[in-house]
Amino acid sequence: MKPEVFFLKYAFPCSFILKQRGEIGDKEFKQLEEGAINNKVLPRKLLEKIYFRAFEKIKPIAQEMDRDKWDLDVLKEYFLARHNALIDEGMYAYAQAPETLKNLCRVHKAKVLNVKDDVLVVEYAGGKRRPVMGTMVSGAKIGDLVTIHYGYAVEKI
Repeated sequence: MKPEVFFLKYAFPCSFILKQRGEIGDKEFKQLEEGAINNKVLPRKLLEKIYFRAFEKIKPIAQEMDRDKWDLDVLKEYFLARHNALIDEGMYAYAQAPETLKNLCRVHKAKVLNVKDDVLVVEYAGGKRRPVMGTMVSGAKIGDLVTIHYGYAVEKI
């Protein structure tokens, strides 16, 4: 998977918050959504501008790993290994966020329990269940393992 695609699949679920804050408009939101769902490569400069907060955390990881910030291993380290800890440490507005919002924002591994149209019911974190959109993991079926972020299944694992 190209690094721009990987990044956007994990970053896009946060776009609802950016839209609500007025940081992106409907046009940008639709462009990001289409890119995330259809695995489209969007310009790096656009992604860095919109998701600047993520890149503030990705850049030091890239330096630590002695790699470019767009290196796929760097992006995986950020989203799959460090993202949740940053939330737990109170990064940005998470210091005041309720635990339910923090839980939505964490990246979790989950098992698909049910599939109906584009909605998956998943189980994660020792028995918690919730519905997520399955549009980024087309063909997901019961028993598949996926990662989830906010209201989306992001990728099959």
